[in-house]
Amino acid sequence: MSNGRALTKPTKIPREIAALLGDPVLMRGERREEFDDYLLALAVAVGAKDIVGWSQCADIAYQTWEGRRFQKIRNGILLEAQVEVVTDLLRSTYDSGEIPATFYSVVNAESEARKWAIDVDFGAKIDERLAARGHDRTSVLADAYKRCASQLMQIDKSISDLEARRMMTFREIARHDAAMAKRLEQASSEIIEGEFTQAAE
Repeated sequence: MSNGRALTKPTKIPREIAALLGDPVLMRGERREEFDDYLLALAVAVGAKDIVGWSQCADIAYQTWEGRRFQKIRNGILLEAQVEVVTDLLRSTYDSGEIPATFYSVVNAESEARKWAIDVDFGAKIDERLAARGHDRTSVLADAYKRCASQLMQIDKSISDLEARRMMTFREIARHDAAMAKRLEQASSEIIEGEFTQAAE
């Protein structure tokens, strides 16, 4: 039965809570608003009511944020390796036409490879050109993996270490509040999958 006083969910991090939590460490290109949206969605989902609850949410939010950051770095390393592979293949398979082969090798090959990485339609044309010369997408990706394997292993270790640290945080929270730890673990996964949009509804 309602007591006539509906509980309202916060639409932003309370000022006093934000002051106690401090600023998150963000890298160039990362937006504070996106981090705050994730932290807020997490806190709302688990019903954080005081600085203890908000601090627990902030710990999980930042560790999850770091994991996403390393995943983006991993993707960037692999994409750059693919661009290198495509550049080399474009140089080695170029048929001299209007552009002299030497000029194409120095200037156009890398430019086209970088456009291949961001322009779907143009990329499909390059894929078709390379496939006709025996270099399909699978072979390009395999070569790229080989070129950056050691870097990917380092990044994968960092991601694994972060996840282990995140699990330790859940266990530490569970020592004091098992229900809160369970809600946090579930909510953090759900919010990531829903890109921050579902948990605060």
